[in-house]
Amino acid sequence: MAASCDLLDVDPPELQFPFELDKQISCPLKMTNKTDRTVAFKVKTTSPKKYCVRPNNGVVLPRSTCQVVVTMQAQTVAPPDLQCKDKFLVQSVVVGDGLSAKDITPQMFMKEEGNVVEEVRMRVAYVMPPESSSEIAEESDGPQRILVPMQRTLDNGRSALELSSGSVSLRSAELGTEVGSPTGPVGRTEELLKPRGRAVETRTYAGPGAQSLELPALIAKLTEEKDSALEQNKKLRNELEHVTREANKQGGFSLLFVLVAGLLSIILGYLVKK
Repeated sequence: MAASCDLLDVDPPELQFPFELDKQISCPLKMTNKTDRTVAFKVKTTSPKKYCVRPNNGVVLPRSTCQVVVTMQAQTVAPPDLQCKDKFLVQSVVVGDGLSAKDITPQMFMKEEGNVVEEVRMRVAYVMPPESSSEIAEESDGPQRILVPMQRTLDNGRSALELSSGSVSLRSAELGTEVGSPTGPVGRTEELLKPRGRAVETRTYAGPGAQSLELPALIAKLTEEKDSALEQNKKLRNELEHVTREANKQGGFSLLFVLVAGLLSIILGYLVKK
């Protein structure tokens, strides 16, 4: 149903804009001259910076129509609950035949000048944008798009399990995972790709195992050094006894003998400690 006055019918009676952020939205207006005289019109709004009206004034010939497009500029913030208080006003007045849009002046729509001005008031309403066919197709194809990569994930997890352990397929267990879960199949695949505990344990104790192989060689080397030290000790004892016998033959201990004996004792003690 159109909004009406004595001169014009304006359709629709309410400007409805499918509200979307950062997007210009247009709403057409059809004005029908229901008289036998030429009618001039002018469109006004309470928010001139927010809306663009093309044309904002014009002439409608008798029993004819004229279309006006109201465009709302792109909005960056949505109003609470999509409520809008903006309003439009369509003024109309009878003019002489042959008058064009270029001849229209603001004074024609001033009631103070004695002009008979008809008015039609309209509200602005924001509505939810309709769903496009592409969005509906995406919603219907959504489960299939989810199932395809999930199935591939399950297949990859099955292949990894068969390669690592050579066990039978776990298809039934894998299908028990919830399809919508973001962590189910992925977590299972990660578990299948983890190395076995035995392999990790072998790598962990590889160092001490190598050191245990070197331990017998170290013991053999120390034993050889000990035997060499004992042999040196034995030689020193023999030399000490020889020097003692020589000293006894001479009838006493000389200073040189004492020094040699002390040096030999120090060396012997050092070797024994080592």
